Amino acid sequence: MKIRLSDRALDFLKREQGYLAKFDKRVALAVVQQIRAAIKLVGEYPQVGPAVDGAQAVRRYVAAPYQIDYQLDDAGIIIVAIRHGRQAPREMEADYPPSDME
Repeated sequence: MKIRLSDRALDFLKREQGYLAKFDKRVALAVVQQIRAAIKLVGEYPQVGPAVDGAQAVRRYVAAPYQIDYQLDDAGIIIVAIRHGRQAPREMEADYPPSDME
């Protein structure tokens, strides 16, 4: 299945690799390879990630510690976002209402 990365997902990969390369270039490369392997897995098994509550047609695959959000369409798969599991952008707050976190 064809996989496309959104600008947001590509930006994350570049930023993450750049940040990690400041400390260890080999680790930075290994992390990017890990994320790319996870993306390839999503391409092979598009249903691997469960649907994200409250997000229209978005599925999330966790390749710890990274989360890969993606959508299926007629052209294949688009990776809409990649983030480290410790990062919680504002739009994720709607995924998990405060009562669910208690």
